[in-house]
Amino acid sequence: MKKIFALMFLFTACGQVKQVDTSDIKDIMRNSKVKRVTEKDLLGMVSKIGEEASIKLNGDYKIECVNQLDFDGNTIELYNTQLLSDNDQSVKGQLLDAYKFGFQNKENVGSNIQKINDTLYVYSFPIEEKTFLRTSCGNDLAFVLISKTQLVKKR
Repeated sequence: MKKIFALMFLFTACGQVKQVDTSDIKDIMRNSKVKRVTEKDLLGMVSKIGEEASIKLNGDYKIECVNQLDFDGNTIELYNTQLLSDNDQSVKGQLLDAYKFGFQNKENVGSNIQKINDTLYVYSFPIEEKTFLRTSCGNDLAFVLISKTQLVKKR
């Protein structure tokens, strides 16, 4: 008889385990998983962000004449290639020199993606002739600086 009561007590005691809500913890773990992102994925995302910036700045976009502006969390640097010096030997400086050479020789220049270092990409594009930034501000080139960390977080 004591064995029966002991078994009944054991079954009822084990059946009343309190459940803990772990959905918040599951969401945190799901969002903190390691993401595999290839260089091809990153370049595709850089291209998409850069093309969106190019469309916006080459459209009917009127702002104050500035050298730098913010676009969807990314910095855009605006340049007038006639005012650039040839002293900068960094990757960015070499890219500016290449665009300057193209503009001076009336070559057809287009957009370009460069990896500046392990954490930064630059999408560069010329500003079209009849846009506000070119006619009023004298800017003929834009660099969209895109952080690799931001790209991975967006993915």
